Amino acid sequence: MTVPAYPTLAGLRRTGRLSSGWQSWFPFNANGQGRWAFSGRVALYHGVGSLGLPPQSTILVPTYHEGVELDALLAAGFRLRYYRVDHQLRVDFADVERRLDASVAALYVIHYFGIPQPLAALRAFCDARGLKLIEDCALALFSRSEQTWLGSVGDLAIFSLYKTLALPHGGYLVTRSHNGAPLRAPPLMSTLVQTLDLVHHTLQANGWSGIERAATTASRFVRRLLGWNRDTTVSSGGPRWDARLVSYSASRWTRQLVGFTNPERVVARRRANYERLASWLRVYTAIPFPELAPGVCPLLFPILVPNRERVQSQLRALGVESGNYWPAPHATCPADLAAEVAPWRQRCLELPI
Repeated sequence: MTVPAYPTLAGLRRTGRLSSGWQSWFPFNANGQGRWAFSGRVALYHGVGSLGLPPQSTILVPTYHEGVELDALLAAGFRLRYYRVDHQLRVDFADVERRLDASVAALYVIHYFGIPQPLAALRAFCDARGLKLIEDCALALFSRSEQTWLGSVGDLAIFSLYKTLALPHGGYLVTRSHNGAPLRAPPLMSTLVQTLDLVHHTLQANGWSGIERAATTASRFVRRLLGWNRDTTVSSGGPRWDARLVSYSASRWTRQLVGFTNPERVVARRRANYERLASWLRVYTAIPFPELAPGVCPLLFPILVPNRERVQSQLRALGVESGNYWPAPHATCPADLAAEVAPWRQRCLELPI
């Protein structure tokens, strides 16, 4: 039995039935301004194109990032310029101001781990300078700053649903403008393979080793029977940009699985687990965000450790999955700016909640 980093289908046992409650929660209640996508990066690619930005204009992006989201912006035809974040990953407004010129059309902000950036200040800053505000909520589904939903203030917000919910894939975007042409369903084989991977992960996490081995054998048989080829299927995650994804929306199967979501339970459970870990670990390691503000729905529990690989290996031996998801900056990030957030990339370990 393992403690998984991301949610598994075991959560359906606690929900157990379809519910329409999720439809009343942001971003799904965005009144015609929301749109499904295969993943968060696909949502970003199409969403940024709907903002009416001048071709080849510049988007200001933070020095701490995954990288593939920046590939999506480049693929959409925009230039990047980097701005600093402080030691707690908050937007450095003074540095953003210094990097403005006539080519800058938008400011891109990331709500790291589900922790809010200052929404009111960001909106006021962008409005005063004629900039579009892009909120990256890939790690912040169902998270709020007090009573304001993360993603509801920007001109564009994108979400990676499968990181918070047990889904094979799934992204979502919210814009204030026309959402563009409809996307088509992803290849059936891709949905099937990712669903089988999710089932395998669920069995592994719950210690059902016998069923897991049988399911693995069955999965391999089904893939051979259907002629599965990794080169002909697409995947929602991973650090590399895959241009094939941009044609696809979320599958109907993914949308049906979302119907089992109880957002109140998701938020309450994540907050309780986060706070429990904070109370246990605060005397042993550096916790960059020891307290959760009201409304925050955290995705993971970040800690800062001096030897991340060793700690991660020890946790794995205990059956606890963890992540070091953003180990390197994007190739276009200047070395001096990348160095400022290198401690986060070298020491940050994300624990499951």
